[in-house]
Amino acid sequence: MWRAADAVPSPTDDLDALERRLAHGDGLFVVAEADGRLVGTLIGGWDGWRAGLYRLAVHPQWRRRGIATRLIGEVEARLGHLGARRISLRVFHDSPGAIELWRSVGYHALPEESVFAKNLARPRR
Repeated sequence: MWRAADAVPSPTDDLDALERRLAHGDGLFVVAEADGRLVGTLIGGWDGWRAGLYRLAVHPQWRRRGIATRLIGEVEARLGHLGARRISLRVFHDSPGAIELWRSVGYHALPEESVFAKNLARPRR
């Protein structure tokens, strides 16, 4: 689904990572279905201190129907219920419409912050 939605891949996008995330069982991995098909995803994260949103994707055939907005609202509500007071996310500049979408649901860029990342080598099995 992420490939079909042209989601920007990252080093953490693999089956092992997805299974580990699902194993948390915290109800923060939300999907949208239509006609029995997966058409959207959004993953919330909460460590008891910080909340984040990850991997919002809607299948191209199902865009512009409010699916992303509903996914965001659902995960925000779940995070709020868990005690989150602020939610952070990353927006890739080359994702068409992404900045506009996030602004339309109340998010804004923080001019005083920058995102830093370091990819770690995957452990050998």
